[in-house]
Amino acid sequence: MEEFYRRLSSSLPRAAWAQYGITLLLVGLTALVRHALDPLLFKYPFLLFIPTIFVVALLFDRGSGYLAAALSGLCAAWLFMKPEGMLWVAEPGDRLAFLIYLGVGFGIAGGAHALRRANERLREYSDRLAAANEEKDLMLHEIHHRIRNDLQQICAQLTLAAHKAGAGAGAEQDIVSGTIERIGVLARVYVRLRRVEGVNIVSSKDFLESLVEDIQLGVVGVRPVAVIAEVDDADLDMSVAVAVGTIANELITNALKYAFPDGRAGRIELSFCKEASGCVLRVCDDGVGMLSERPQGTGLGGRIMRLLALQLRGSLDIEPRPERGVKATLRFPCCQAASPAGDGPAVC
Repeated sequence: MEEFYRRLSSSLPRAAWAQYGITLLLVGLTALVRHALDPLLFKYPFLLFIPTIFVVALLFDRGSGYLAAALSGLCAAWLFMKPEGMLWVAEPGDRLAFLIYLGVGFGIAGGAHALRRANERLREYSDRLAAANEEKDLMLHEIHHRIRNDLQQICAQLTLAAHKAGAGAGAEQDIVSGTIERIGVLARVYVRLRRVEGVNIVSSKDFLESLVEDIQLGVVGVRPVAVIAEVDDADLDMSVAVAVGTIANELITNALKYAFPDGRAGRIELSFCKEASGCVLRVCDDGVGMLSERPQGTGLGGRIMRLLALQLRGSLDIEPRPERGVKATLRFPCCQAASPAGDGPAVC
């Protein structure tokens, strides 16, 4: 309705003579309709003119509304009040009714004009607010773009430092490489970040599938290992997306490091879905399985995953599969409120 009124208002003429001409035409049409309905409305000479006054004042201005009230009063006195064909009203009661109608008509015209101005001010305020929100979103997009570039520069510097460290510093190089991968997850979040009703959200499907694709291209390379992703689409809060992406990255890279030694072929499957109990992330492989209870490598990645699972108020279980390989399952609550007050969209 608001859009229809806006289009109608923009298409109406602005010249005063055109507005007064349309007002005269509408009053004349109303008088013709009133004349046709005279057998039914003979006791109500002014009734049909009231909506005309309101419409004219709402569409044009107060002056057009006053003109409509005056013209309609004259038409009613001339055509529908005794003696007909004269501008003189004989009966004292009819004269009082005529004066009351003029007062009501002028009041309706003034009220409709005030309503029109209030609607215009509200529309201007809404347009300014929309422009301000658009500008804010553009600024946030620029900030996210710069942050992403800074993260990429940090990754490049850490990669250079890892190469300079050489093969002799294995543990330190693993730590640096893990840090590079975690920063890369954060950069991917910023790439796919968008705002919905003031909340920063990330599509789980786009984010996790792109993460798997990047790992397949950058880490797996020519190794005979397939990394498959099956992800349900859900809107994740930015902090949740960072935690889920970091855990997924750690699980996949650990499987690539330890599950397929000596060029062994295999398959890694990542899935993300919503269940009745919450959101579930699973990473499974068909590699050599868990060779010992002690974590392989430095153990830093495992500690980071446990801490992130706690931050999500969830749990992370890593266990051997019945046939072969390892299955890791992250469970955490889905669709938490975006704010304590409950404003904004529900996000996971």
